Amino acid sequence: MFAVNGAFPGSCAGQHKVSALNPVSLYAIADAISSDDWSAQQRTGEPVHDSSLGNLQAMRFSRVTHIALEYGANDFRYDRPIGADDDVGSETFKGALNCSIRLLRKSCPTARIFLITPWWLPTQDDRDSDVYPNRLGCFLRDYIAAMMHVADINRVPCLDLFNSGGVSKTNYRALTHDGVHPNNWGVLLRAVQISSFISTSL
Repeated sequence: MFAVNGAFPGSCAGQHKVSALNPVSLYAIADAISSDDWSAQQRTGEPVHDSSLGNLQAMRFSRVTHIALEYGANDFRYDRPIGADDDVGSETFKGALNCSIRLLRKSCPTARIFLITPWWLPTQDDRDSDVYPNRLGCFLRDYIAAMMHVADINRVPCLDLFNSGGVSKTNYRALTHDGVHPNNWGVLLRAVQISSFISTSL
């Protein structure tokens, strides 16, 4: 088994405040996989995005065994509404997750889909996210709870790195290179936890 990185920095599950990033949000990627139409994702001059896009376009999704969806951090930081349990649109966090899971299940019916919550991280203006909500009045923990509930609704597993990943306001800077994205130590810790989750839960 080998892993393919299809991550796009800055992307959300749902619509993005920065409209140029909408084509690399989860709901748009899931739609591209479902339709095999990547025209909306074609980008130039952005090597990281282009690399991820190339990885996804080269995939034979009928042979994919596991699909991990890690979202929530940017939806929180860019004030995406959480929404209702039965939402299926890109306007809300829950809706984008619900819609994307359903599209991916149709495209990759034998793949094991699972969700991964974000670690603890600060707010967009670098404040304690346990104390300070986003502009919608929602805390990061609200997005974590929403993701875990969506996992239950859609009957997919969820790896809860927020509550059990070992990262908190006291040590997150030692495991990230900018307060948000993991450094080498953080990458190793995440890899161990995700690998263990797959081997024991999927």
